[in-house]
Amino acid sequence: MSGGLHLSVRVPWHDSGWAGTVCKRPLDNASCVLLKNIGEQREDEYEAAHADKPLDLVNPNRIPCVGERGSFMSPHNYQLMKEHPYRRSPALKGKLQPTPVTVPAYGVHATPYFWLHRDNVAEVLRTTDVEYREELEELVNDTLKFKPQWVIHGDNQRALMTRFFADVEPGNALVFFYLKHSPFTAAGTSGGRSLLVGAARINDIELPGAWQTTGSTPFPNHMWETNVRHSLRPDGKDGVLLPMAELAALDLDPDELGDALAWAPEYGSREFMYVTEHVSDDTAIAALERLYRAAERCLDLGLDVPSVSLDWLSDRIAELWTMRGPAPGLGAVLEALSVPHGPVVARAIARQTPEGVDPWDFLGEAMEEPTRLSPELAKKLSGTPRKVWRKLPDEKLRFLKLLTRFNLTVAQAEALLTGDTEIDLSHGELLEDPYHAYTCLLGGPAEVAFDVIDRGCFPEASVRAAFPLEEPSAMVDAADERRVQALLTAVAEEAAATGDTVVPLGRMLDAIKERPLVEPCPLTEEVLEAHELHPSDLSYDDESPYWPPVCGTELADGSPAFKLTRLETTSRLIRITVDEQLAKMRHQVPGDVRAVLDGALPDYNSNDADDIAAEERARLEKTAALAELFAAPLSVLNGRAGTGKTTLIHALANHPDVHGAGVLLLAPTGKARVQLTKKVKLPAQTLAQFLGKYGRYDRDTGVYLIDSSRPKAPRFGTVIVDESSMLTEEQLAALLDALRPPDRLILVGDPRQLPPIGAGRPFVDLIARLASEGAVPSFPRVVRGYAELTVLRRQSGQVRDDLMLAGWFAGDEIPEGFDEVWHRLRKGAEMKTLAARPWQATRPEQAIDAALAEELDISGPKAAARFELSYGGRENGPWVNFPTGEDGAGARSEAWQILSPTRTNPWGTIEVNRRLKRKYRGKALKDALRPPYERTVPSPIGAEQIVLGDKVLNNQNQNKDAWPAVPDALNYVANGEIGVVVGQISKKGSPPRYTHIEFSSQVGSRYSYRSSNEDDPALELAWAITVHKAQGSEFGKVFVLLPGSSRRLSRELLYTALTRQKEKVVLLHERPIDELFELTRSTGSETARRLTDLFAPPAPREVLLPDGTAAGVLDTNLIHVTSNGILVRSKNEVIIASILEDLAPGAWEYEKPLVAGEVTRFPDFTITGSDGRPVYWEHLGMLDNPHYENAWEGKRAWYREQGVLPQDEGGGPKGTLIWTDDRDGVDVPAWTDLARSVLGSGPSGVRVPARRAAKKAAPAAARTRN
Repeated sequence: MSGGLHLSVRVPWHDSGWAGTVCKRPLDNASCVLLKNIGEQREDEYEAAHADKPLDLVNPNRIPCVGERGSFMSPHNYQLMKEHPYRRSPALKGKLQPTPVTVPAYGVHATPYFWLHRDNVAEVLRTTDVEYREELEELVNDTLKFKPQWVIHGDNQRALMTRFFADVEPGNALVFFYLKHSPFTAAGTSGGRSLLVGAARINDIELPGAWQTTGSTPFPNHMWETNVRHSLRPDGKDGVLLPMAELAALDLDPDELGDALAWAPEYGSREFMYVTEHVSDDTAIAALERLYRAAERCLDLGLDVPSVSLDWLSDRIAELWTMRGPAPGLGAVLEALSVPHGPVVARAIARQTPEGVDPWDFLGEAMEEPTRLSPELAKKLSGTPRKVWRKLPDEKLRFLKLLTRFNLTVAQAEALLTGDTEIDLSHGELLEDPYHAYTCLLGGPAEVAFDVIDRGCFPEASVRAAFPLEEPSAMVDAADERRVQALLTAVAEEAAATGDTVVPLGRMLDAIKERPLVEPCPLTEEVLEAHELHPSDLSYDDESPYWPPVCGTELADGSPAFKLTRLETTSRLIRITVDEQLAKMRHQVPGDVRAVLDGALPDYNSNDADDIAAEERARLEKTAALAELFAAPLSVLNGRAGTGKTTLIHALANHPDVHGAGVLLLAPTGKARVQLTKKVKLPAQTLAQFLGKYGRYDRDTGVYLIDSSRPKAPRFGTVIVDESSMLTEEQLAALLDALRPPDRLILVGDPRQLPPIGAGRPFVDLIARLASEGAVPSFPRVVRGYAELTVLRRQSGQVRDDLMLAGWFAGDEIPEGFDEVWHRLRKGAEMKTLAARPWQATRPEQAIDAALAEELDISGPKAAARFELSYGGRENGPWVNFPTGEDGAGARSEAWQILSPTRTNPWGTIEVNRRLKRKYRGKALKDALRPPYERTVPSPIGAEQIVLGDKVLNNQNQNKDAWPAVPDALNYVANGEIGVVVGQISKKGSPPRYTHIEFSSQVGSRYSYRSSNEDDPALELAWAITVHKAQGSEFGKVFVLLPGSSRRLSRELLYTALTRQKEKVVLLHERPIDELFELTRSTGSETARRLTDLFAPPAPREVLLPDGTAAGVLDTNLIHVTSNGILVRSKNEVIIASILEDLAPGAWEYEKPLVAGEVTRFPDFTITGSDGRPVYWEHLGMLDNPHYENAWEGKRAWYREQGVLPQDEGGGPKGTLIWTDDRDGVDVPAWTDLARSVLGSGPSGVRVPARRAAKKAAPAAARTRN
């Protein structure tokens, strides 16, 4: 046992293996610029001109990624010139000189930023013995006349850095290289988990010297750049480097990537944060194991990883198990026992422990015989620590010894020691089942990863043999029931994080079988039955709503499945509340509902008869929906963007009868809250704001809670939740738990948008329940408790091309005539509201430039000014100003918007924004970078260097003071709000300290921001934003970037992107436009892939595309699938497919393209007739809408032109056309007779069974179990 530590070092993304060169395609690297220093300093033109050149042919000081450790594989030394951050302060000016530092070949600068931050010093000193003197920093404060955020006095800097590296032993210690930002980072995030790229031995550590000075300085100044030389070389003999650039180039779906990405093990500590940190033996083992699996997967994908690297990884893992020993948690336990500098003491004990002895046992002996320890260590443990030890009862000592088996943080050890767990846990209970350390801390601030506990119970075989767990903690075998229960919980928790609340038995067994464990768990259904952990054994107990952690449930076909008990508790609360609300007496509806609605709508004037009819149709629908909202104790208002949902909320909430009884307006996000407040003209709250007041939301962990012991909120007559499609089951349950039963509970939203981030899809499930309890008429779509708005009036009520295209991605039945939009797209037809432009042969930025030029006239010598004018600027002679107020910058900031599915990649928002800024806003940035004595504007903010006139997005919910301070100011800025930098501007030489933003949702109010050193600032550029960030917003024109890889796209994402515009949407697509058609099917749906059982058991099924290709497993409760597994778009099409399968099995196809010249259509069903001619069967839905009825007449005429004639005319030379509709309901006999009249009475001869038949088995209910 070494008692040493390893290092992690953050590096930026690089497309050439960090080998001491400039990136091959610098302008495509949108990940590295998310690091503040690179974002601020990268000279795009310089790097592009020197792409792929080695550092000895360029000036490395002009390549900022080099200073951010982007050349750790350079085979040559290189030199960087560093400048002290406070060199310009009056006390140091002219005294601290630029100082060269040399980075050695195959080396890296390692800087422990956490340790050197002033705010963190107290925490460092609590766990580490450092000769740090606070009075020296007070001297710095007095000298500089301000308090720096960093430790600045050279003596303190040297003391901290010397101590940081003291426990890192070259030759034995490893260094792990990781990324914070990469092309694999999920859309909509600012980094997320760290990603390992390689590991090596540490060969040498060289601490830095002092800054070069001219004359004396008021205090010593020490440099931070510590040189760490490592053993990794291109041959991979003494380290491993994953082929990350090659992996990114494959552009694979997440399922195809598998384990090829080695995500850093983040176990509640900071081991892969703050640029350089310590890594424990236990975490190092986990990191190496992940690198090993990633290397194997890369080989499977055909990428090159030297075989010796895998050997190296295997050898290091074995070596580390010996170094780790049996007590990786000793330091945390000692700290929890208030032993000063517990982790330092633990490492010293490990070094002095004899071979083959458990450090805990050695410590116990030393407490009785201090002479066994070195004098220094004996002194640390004398006095109070020894007295405490001697008073510890035997059970507590055994409990503490067990804790040392696990690589716990101090906070985790303290929580287990004090009993501050999420589920009550005694010391004796943990001794009986060590896995309770995982299950009983779940969801809390001290949560422990399953892997940490499992490695303590099942370490490597030699460690396990030398240091077995003692009774009663000892495991029986690898399938011990305690371990199995924890594994079931871990898999169910991971499923919940991706949306599933139910895990089928087979999927659970597969997940555990494939789970990388030190000791695999041989789990089968028989083992589950033997342990009474089969779903059929795990009944939910109302008296114990959180224990055991998993319970059993069933799928729709009766097969077993697992579910987290806490999620079953939330489901039951939701179901009970919904049932109780639905059972209440309905309310009286005001007699003047139409008048109430008309009063909430603007006056309408038109001379167009069709538009008048469309407006009247919309008002009839809204009136019916509003009446149901008035009447129902519980209701759902479903509608696409632009159908008028918020208008109905406004009309209802402001009605005297409703308003007088109290109205609570809620939204899941800050942005939705701001929009709701603005449009309904009543105050709204976020769910977190509201629930935090009543103990149902933990701000530290972000967890929503059910706690009946806490006080409920005051009673409200009507509770309205907007954007309810974003709600998870836990959020909805926490809300219902906090409320006293209201008169009306109304959930409003659009289920076609992106599903919630978290477990479940309660809004979708509630719609499915309410809509299934009564046949929903075609118009208006209103039944008890459910109202759906279908008439789009935001876009003037026309059947617009953009809305027709969006309709294909809505998951609803496709109205007649909507296939016309695909024909227009293929043909490149001019459309008023929709355009598509390919960028296969060009780069995405060229497609963007062409689209902006054509749609917004941003071109020519005045392109920069036109760009600024397009989103809120105003001409003032030769200048462009950014005024505030009506028709100002904030009010016009959403006139147009670029949307992308990702932040990174060349088509991601980061690079698009960076390029637009470079092209059109260079002068504004130059002005903001002038010296203070020449500047009139604030200094730039963040890595993207945000300056006056930039369009920005706020990405943190913040309470901030608005200016001017007026009574109706919100004094709050929500995550996702978009605005423009409008100031400040001052006289030359007195630059303002604050940047002012006016947001589109708060015109007339300005909010102040300041520059910071954070890599993740509160603002980001926003000419381009992700589709996720755009949810809930509306823009004039929208430009949607559609990359070739479908892994970034889903049906919900495309629907969301295609419904953000008020005027026009322009698709900039890399692949042929027809490839988008596949995503219109349910196979492209994220929502349908989730398995939930809120109101009905899930019915997962492997489904097929029309061509027979397997398309994955979907919940058939939310889709329409035929008996032979083919996806269709409506229930009635399922009926027709059943008729065809009876009459013409194998002779029909669904949505087979029918090409005639330049036109491609998709008949619902194409059947091969007995005479060889095709029969086309169209099922017509929604014919009550005159637009769609007219479209059908046009389609019939097109068929006739192609020689396809109706059946009653004997068909035509090119085929026969038949059609059905449901205006008179579903008439299966009539539809069957129609089919039989064309196809005959059915097949003759013997049917051939499926190639693979199943043996008959006894019904599941008859199964007997031992």
